[in-house]
Amino acid sequence: MLVLALLAVDALATTKRIALVIGNGAYTDGALKNPVNDARMMAATLRELDFDVQVMENADRTGMQRAVVEFGRRLNENTVGLFYFAGHGMQVRGGNYLIPVRATIESEEEVEVEGVDVNYVMSRMAMAKNPFNIVILDACRNNPFQRSFRSASNGLAAISAPTGTLIAYATAPGSVASDGEAANGVYTSELVSAIRRPGLSMEEAFKQARSRVIQRTQGKQTPWESSSVVGDFSFKPVAMQQVAATTGAGPVSEGEAREIAYWNSIKDSRDGRDFQSYIEKFPNGAFNKLARIRISNLPDPFAAGRKPGAGTQIASLGTAPVSSASGVTDAAAFETTLKDNWAAVHAAIKKHMDDNFEVYRNLIPARNSITGLRLSKSTLYDVVDAGEGRVNIYLEGLRWDMGTTQMGWIAFSAVLGYEIRIIDGKVVIGDYRYISRT
Repeated sequence: MLVLALLAVDALATTKRIALVIGNGAYTDGALKNPVNDARMMAATLRELDFDVQVMENADRTGMQRAVVEFGRRLNENTVGLFYFAGHGMQVRGGNYLIPVRATIESEEEVEVEGVDVNYVMSRMAMAKNPFNIVILDACRNNPFQRSFRSASNGLAAISAPTGTLIAYATAPGSVASDGEAANGVYTSELVSAIRRPGLSMEEAFKQARSRVIQRTQGKQTPWESSSVVGDFSFKPVAMQQVAATTGAGPVSEGEAREIAYWNSIKDSRDGRDFQSYIEKFPNGAFNKLARIRISNLPDPFAAGRKPGAGTQIASLGTAPVSSASGVTDAAAFETTLKDNWAAVHAAIKKHMDDNFEVYRNLIPARNSITGLRLSKSTLYDVVDAGEGRVNIYLEGLRWDMGTTQMGWIAFSAVLGYEIRIIDGKVVIGDYRYISRT
């Protein structure tokens, strides 16, 4: 089994990789400053990962179409194909179109003539009948012909991925992404960082990029993928011989190699969510105990000598301020205090969830089907320990409906336990954990 696994990894590493990278920013209407920089960064990274890369900057429609045709011709059953586009994109009647520079569009009907249909790109790739095709669209932007940047439009539409294809969007269907203040966009910079990490599966790389984008944008931008891939692909595979030599543990299985590579990618992190993600991904992993120690050693905002976060200001307390040091042990009194100030408590929970978006998403079971999450309402479920301020809160969240053509939100409910303190007229959220889902 080890020999077969080694052969599989070696074959994956030596499969020819071909990429077409396009960055369009020099639009007459709605110029963008980052796409060309993003394309250059992506191209350089893909070359590091042994892709044969063709790069186009500020391409017109004819140039884009010719490049796509040539790209498709170079793909075959023994290749991995990757198409990347950064620039303006529009959806028309459920179809997605990439906008070339020098496009002249005055009405919706002209988009199909002036733009490049994403389905056209995918059909050229699908003809190769290869096991892996990857389409990355950092084009979830506003209508460039409204003379504004990526801030007010409907983004791209959700489309089904053909067999063997993963489609990645910079943000969820129907949403738009910021062009960013730095030299590179948030999505591409985080994706490049993720795919460079050794041993990560393709799906895990996109997941890590999504987590970082959500964190950096404070939940305003949620990257999204549609996949029909069967099998495993890694941008930067780790040969198991190298893993064994590095660890001194002798021969290892393919699963062990992936675990070691994943651990090496997070072991120096200062973010407890990385270690929690490892524990969830490898529940019986060799580094589980160490991961829990790392989590416990990370700074605790409620540890002795540390000042709690600012919390949410309460304009007018209905009852006396409550804290764990106040000696309050009566559950009924504590419940009354919370209810009298529920607007502030609700606001504090909402802000906490926005600030810790990915953690909340990962708390919910079957989280692989939850590609988005937002707080709809919150209700006090019960008081667990008034002295410690521990209460259970009934939350109603929302997730993307992945089973329909038109993306929509489906409500679900869950109970989470919180440590809530009202200190100096402010609501402060402490420890929190998932209790159950209904």
